[in-house]
Amino acid sequence: MTFLFQIIFFFMTANQPRQVLLFSKDNNEVLLKKQLAEFEKNEAGMKERDIEVKVYKVSTETADTFKRWKIKELDSFTFILIGRDGGEKHRSGNFVSHQDLFGKIDAMPMRRNEIGNN
Repeated sequence: MTFLFQIIFFFMTANQPRQVLLFSKDNNEVLLKKQLAEFEKNEAGMKERDIEVKVYKVSTETADTFKRWKIKELDSFTFILIGRDGGEKHRSGNFVSHQDLFGKIDAMPMRRNEIGNN
């Protein structure tokens, strides 16, 4: 990638929020609620890191999204972190603490740049 392209790419993606995608099947509603409660308790950190949370439960309407993100039929819960560039940065089948999430994000080059500019 040329330097100019990197700069253009940075400015194109810098305004997109990071995303946490939560995929849940009916049999793991408890884990989904626990994850969402973790986000609510740490709302300031979520906002500071510009994290948007999207929840997908199994249905005919979400089947394409499950397929797009390669959620396996046996997976009852999946956590996916998507960076500002649209790429998958982390995937887990377990609860992710806010410390783990924030640590992963804060280690990303774009986030380090954001911190440096403040």
